Amino acid sequence: MGQVLVDYHVHGIGHRTNKHTAPELAKYIEQGIAQNLTEIGFADHDEYLLELDFSSFLYLQRRYPQIRLRLGLEVDYRPGQEKILGQRLAPYQFDYLIGSIHFIGDWPFDHPAYTAGYAAWDIDELHQTYFSLVTQMVRSGQFDIVGHLDLIKVFGYRPRRSVLDLAGSTLSAIQESGMTVEINTAGWYKPVAEVYPGRDLLEECFRLGIPITLSSDAHAAQDVGRDIARAREMAWAVGYRQVAVFEKRQRSLLPL
Repeated sequence: MGQVLVDYHVHGIGHRTNKHTAPELAKYIEQGIAQNLTEIGFADHDEYLLELDFSSFLYLQRRYPQIRLRLGLEVDYRPGQEKILGQRLAPYQFDYLIGSIHFIGDWPFDHPAYTAGYAAWDIDELHQTYFSLVTQMVRSGQFDIVGHLDLIKVFGYRPRRSVLDLAGSTLSAIQESGMTVEINTAGWYKPVAEVYPGRDLLEECFRLGIPITLSSDAHAAQDVGRDIARAREMAWAVGYRQVAVFEKRQRSLLPL
């Protein structure tokens, strides 16, 4: 098997900027083919669940046999909502679920319009709170992939303590759960200018035997596959030789 390049975090609907229709999704797929991807995973935000057009997706799988297409969902994890989430997703068959933390309480900490909220926190306590939420998400057992593991750094507010110390119990929980961590290239285009997770966390993931997949977090067709080859090189340099892919919630590991 030749080089495997996957992009498992693609938002076909974006932030409701696109329609989940065959013509719109085809633009993403054709960009992926142009980027030499072997597999694309569409994973829109769960708030758009009712807007997903499953028939269009099945049609596109037939139309583009040269690339594997997978259908996932990125879910905003909220503590205490696990039962409701399970009931909500029960009627659907996804290939994988990404669990992500975008809110601390009601604060959307990664939204540029709400950066003033950082002033209310001690930066170490903020990181500790964030990673505690990631740990709860992991231990819920509802997800396959940890989305942008260290998203809390998005605006460049770095903790005083070692991030390995702050995230240590989270990484242990991920290891115990058998979940996969994505290397999400969107961080290179945020104020922090660093991939998620950073190199130190990725090295610890490798040491713990945590599998990885590759993701652009594209919200527009032109961003599909963006820096996926660069992320692959980073994973290879750390020591990874396999990449995780999913079908019907079952993980396989392919040569990286």
